[in-house]
Amino acid sequence: MRRARQVLMTVAAVCGLVLAPAARSFPTTAFLARYWHTPVPLGGARIPHWPAFETRLSPRACALCHAAQYDAWKTSRHAQAMGPGVIGQLAVAGVRARGFAEGCLSCHAPGRGSWREVRSFIRGGRLHAVARYGVSCADCHVRHYQRFGPPLAAFLAAGRMIHNGFTPESAFTRSRFCAVCHQFHRDGARLDGVLLENTYNEWYDSRYRLEGVTCQSCHMPGGRHRFAGIHDPGFVRRAVQVRWRIRICGQRRVCARLSLTNTGVGHDFPTYTTPKVVMSIEELCGDRVCAGTRRQSVIARRINLDLTREYFDTRLPPGATRRLVYVMPQAAHATGVAARIVVYPDAAYLRFFRAYLARYRMTARERALIERALRHDMHTAYVLWSTHRRL
Repeated sequence: MRRARQVLMTVAAVCGLVLAPAARSFPTTAFLARYWHTPVPLGGARIPHWPAFETRLSPRACALCHAAQYDAWKTSRHAQAMGPGVIGQLAVAGVRARGFAEGCLSCHAPGRGSWREVRSFIRGGRLHAVARYGVSCADCHVRHYQRFGPPLAAFLAAGRMIHNGFTPESAFTRSRFCAVCHQFHRDGARLDGVLLENTYNEWYDSRYRLEGVTCQSCHMPGGRHRFAGIHDPGFVRRAVQVRWRIRICGQRRVCARLSLTNTGVGHDFPTYTTPKVVMSIEELCGDRVCAGTRRQSVIARRINLDLTREYFDTRLPPGATRRLVYVMPQAAHATGVAARIVVYPDAAYLRFFRAYLARYRMTARERALIERALRHDMHTAYVLWSTHRRL
């Protein structure tokens, strides 16, 4: 049991969670080092004498004036950052695993109020609304009640001094702002010499940095706050190119080739160790797959649960192509050939939560949270592309 706990706690720190506050020291600037000090001091001991809606720090309060941003954010992954999987792991870890909890909360719920609520929940209390917000509006835009944002939003400070003014800061338009949570420190966890969370470096080493294409350019076009990513089929389809060829070659053989090219993702596709993408070609005998005809290629970074071994890393850097070549005798009763590309955004979470439930002793409350997370992640896969040809 002790070994299982060590394994699962280690994985919990990596499968979707940032390892430690040290991850915040690179890459950075003087402003970001100060701005992203956690827990984030959104408010303060003294509440300004402002109207109530200006001192409340909930996303719904922000929505009174920023409805479009709120409507986009509430469906985003940022709004779901404190889902039942994260909360369940924190509850299982308990109050003594302080460093583990702080490492998670630094990115999943960085506000000081959220930290207090989560600690109370771990001790058996109720989880109120603040912690459920995940990464909220205030987490990125408020410090000590003062509002910050990109220079393009400086017009908000014109006229009446809403929020006692607005502080424009160019860091909001640069990829380094996102690196705070999407890049491990250079001394962080590695396998085969590569940091487990390396998204900023993947972007930095690509042509997109030289061309001035930032994280915000793709994930926040026009300042929108939906933060689209691997869970969004339309967003992914626009960032890759699929090519497909098939023919019947000599002696009733099926010859096909399926290729996927990373044409517009500004980092490895997919980034991090969580998602996987499966390309497959198979012959169909009526409404079933003809036995022995399925061939597939997996695009992912696959690691074992105790983080001691990397099985493979087949992800596609910007501009790279993966090809699946299919040359097989046509099955006796084959009626067609099908090809498809399926994205599993939460593949590593599925492995992890199943292992967590099988190996670790939990309370009913903790188990319910992990089971809920597992059920959710079982339904996030989608077909990115598919085709079918009759024979």
